[in-house]
Amino acid sequence: MKRINVLLRNIPFTAEHDAPWAGVDAGVKGLFEAGIKIDRAYGDFDSVTAEDLSLFKESLELDIVPSAKNFTDSELALLSLAELGYTAIDVYGALGGRKDHELMNIQLLAHEDLRKLDIRLLNETNDIRLLPQGVHTIEADNDKRYVSLIPLYDKTLLTLEGFKYDIQDTYVSIGRTLTVSNEFKENTVTVKTDKDILMIKSAD
Repeated sequence: MKRINVLLRNIPFTAEHDAPWAGVDAGVKGLFEAGIKIDRAYGDFDSVTAEDLSLFKESLELDIVPSAKNFTDSELALLSLAELGYTAIDVYGALGGRKDHELMNIQLLAHEDLRKLDIRLLNETNDIRLLPQGVHTIEADNDKRYVSLIPLYDKTLLTLEGFKYDIQDTYVSIGRTLTVSNEFKENTVTVKTDKDILMIKSAD
């Protein structure tokens, strides 16, 4: 498994894995300030100053994209990293800030070229990932007590085993809250879904 960490904004972060780093726009500045080596840099850099950009250019190869474009810097970065063969990507800075960007960052998990990768959107209290259609065995997370399964499609057939609230061959649909705020009961749980579904692990 080829792993990389990504910082999308200049915010505090604590990485869960020791892996190379990619910075996106102001995330590059955040990595610079933290003294972290940057392997990849992406974006239009409209969120940094001209002075910052000059500093970046001294030590990084930048392929700066126009601000007016048909994709976000987040999409650009994730698709590029997928093409480079990264299969496990931990993303910091995707949650919080502007809600339009936050919602689209979550929807990016369902992108046809990204949906089968192990991409996690992380902050202090949340771990969001996509579970593709199929059967998934998942280790319980002692730091994040709550786990929710959020359907992306109506009539998603779902089975949960090893949770506080198990269900068997139950249809869940967009806008229904049946599978919100569940909890791990066993150390290992099973999720069976006939369509892609979001899994969110959360702490208070």
